[in-house]
Amino acid sequence: MASNSPKEDGSKPAGRDLPEDFANRLATKIIVTNERERNPEEATFKVASLILRTLGVNNRQSYFIETSEILLAEEETQRYAAVAWASILMEREHIPGCDAFISHTLDIVIDEHMNLAKPLYEMEMRRKKFSHYAWLMGEVFINMMRVSSDLYEVLSQLYGHIIRKEMALELKNAEEKDTKRRIIIGSQREKETASKKLFDDTLDYINTRGEFKSDSLNQQNPNEFIAVLTDRLRGTRRYVIQDIVNKQALDRKKQAEKELSEKQAGAEEIIRAKEPFKKALALFLTEKRYNFKYLSVEKVRVTIQVMSIITGIFYFLAGYLGIQGMHWVEGIMIGLGMYLFARFAASRASFKRFYPYDVSKELETVVGQITPVLRKMAKEQMGPFVTRQVKDKANLQLLPVMPEFIKYLFAVMPDRRNMIISYEELQEVMDELEMDVARQLRDTHYFQQHSPHLH
Repeated sequence: MASNSPKEDGSKPAGRDLPEDFANRLATKIIVTNERERNPEEATFKVASLILRTLGVNNRQSYFIETSEILLAEEETQRYAAVAWASILMEREHIPGCDAFISHTLDIVIDEHMNLAKPLYEMEMRRKKFSHYAWLMGEVFINMMRVSSDLYEVLSQLYGHIIRKEMALELKNAEEKDTKRRIIIGSQREKETASKKLFDDTLDYINTRGEFKSDSLNQQNPNEFIAVLTDRLRGTRRYVIQDIVNKQALDRKKQAEKELSEKQAGAEEIIRAKEPFKKALALFLTEKRYNFKYLSVEKVRVTIQVMSIITGIFYFLAGYLGIQGMHWVEGIMIGLGMYLFARFAASRASFKRFYPYDVSKELETVVGQITPVLRKMAKEQMGPFVTRQVKDKANLQLLPVMPEFIKYLFAVMPDRRNMIISYEELQEVMDELEMDVARQLRDTHYFQQHSPHLH
């Protein structure tokens, strides 16, 4: 039992402000109330009212645990411990505070079970050891079934509360370890924690209690109802754990969707990206044609330059050799003139106005306005966005290079690992884009071929 001794500073522990023998008094009152009241429903209500009235305030739930232990200590009073627990659960709709009382009591039970606050219970006949609270809850469950099999629904609710509380506690501890990365010191306290959860240990205790070795073939098993209880509790455990797992998965999915929606581009961002996309697409086509146009002009310039030099050399040699009566001074003058022509008139500076305009810097600037939005687009946003660009009449002449432009955008995009859209989804978008472009070009060509010509 929990100690009622005062602390070193002279104060009493929280919630331990009742007489030392209060648990014994309460146990007696529970027995007397049940024996005196002939109407079971009325007895249930009075027992629940008695417990909530005296222990429902000031953190006195530990007294209820003590009372249960006292009632379970004697075979004649064990049924009253079950009745006390069942009464609180059955009167939740009529007496305020029942749910909170049971919840706080189970918190104490689970905490003291995990920290082995009390010595293990040893079942001598089976040579097995269980948590003190596995014995407590196991005996409460067994005696509930001994009182009436109709109490299984109440029992199942109580067992489900334990499972849900321990699973929630396990999840909370796991999250704390993930966020804090605490260094666990192998202290004696760490080694003295329970190896099993309370709901597992309780089920093992009940299963062991239900074991029976008969001395003869005709001997009936007096613990048959305990074996049935064990099977039903296993089913309850499976159902509750699966329900918890499903809810956790749903919560994780909702959290992931929430985080994704927070990271995704907003509608305003997507709308604002429309015009820069069109501008960048046009610049991309211009930049794509830049090298071809540049090389074309450069071929003409180099050809003129080479021909001028060759002509100058020819006339210089003709004047030097006096061919066709040309004086050597004339050859030198013509050769020098052709050299100067090649040097200045056919230079890159002179042909600058013929070269195409380099839009690479402007393209980089405009692309920088688009890539942050594209990085935050999910597949459901990316698909409609590029589809609208394909159907935009302003992009009709630019459609053939649009798939290549999209690939270029993702190639130059910084921090591609932070993209919301996956590479597989992006590939699906690209495949759909290429089909949309081909369909749009085919429809446009067909319309131009079959439209009536006005004369």
